[in-house]
Amino acid sequence: MLQVTTAAVTALEEARAAQQVPDDHGVRVSAQPDPNDAANTVLALGFTEAPIEGDQVTDQAGTEIYIAAEVAEPLASTVLDIEDTPQGAQLILKPQEGDAEAATEEQ
Repeated sequence: MLQVTTAAVTALEEARAAQQVPDDHGVRVSAQPDPNDAANTVLALGFTEAPIEGDQVTDQAGTEIYIAAEVAEPLASTVLDIEDTPQGAQLILKPQEGDAEAATEEQ
């Protein structure tokens, strides 16, 4: 299952506070059409009140993550993390390692 590092959870919580999203909303990871290329899809992250039927639900360091069925398998062996770039901190996906710094509790 997709894992989320502590640093990425912190960034998501900062975004939640900045957007004034209620604490009881989770983060949904899904696919949506690429606005620049209709033939492709892109990964989307957004705050939502509850998972959609079929979503995988996991708690990552106190933040509920809802993983849409269409992306659950492709993301099963990845970690959502933060990378510092010239444009600032960016969320990135990377392969899971045996000792990845992520706390996953399936629900």
